[in-house]
Amino acid sequence: MLFLSQPTTVSPGQGAPPAPAPAQPSQGAPTQTPDGGGGGGQPFGGMTILFFLLPLLFVFLMTRSQSKKQKDLEAALKPGDKVVTQAGLIGKLIEVGDRTVKLEIAPGVNVQVLKAAIQGVDGEPKPAEAKDKAQEKKA
Repeated sequence: MLFLSQPTTVSPGQGAPPAPAPAQPSQGAPTQTPDGGGGGGQPFGGMTILFFLLPLLFVFLMTRSQSKKQKDLEAALKPGDKVVTQAGLIGKLIEVGDRTVKLEIAPGVNVQVLKAAIQGVDGEPKPAEAKDKAQEKKA
């Protein structure tokens, strides 16, 4: 509860002035907030809190889904796979370590890349392309 008061000066030898008593609502009168709504003096209603929490929950779930997909991709990597990095490099995996992979981007040119930088396996059709190819086979 927030009390706003005017500054007072107290001369030495005098005690503090008595504090005013808070106004008590009558028994039958409903309590209202300054914005006119009920709620017992709470500054934010339940709907306002939902407007803040729902987007945060949505972002959390989307991030969790993406990180799970990335971990599954990293676990499935094996030497000989042709992959694409986030930087756009396309190459063949030579070695797969715990944190990094060796990628051959040209004959005799090997680079070491973080597993997290691998975007996907090259040559694997995307779900939309797979549906299109399946529809073409049926027709």
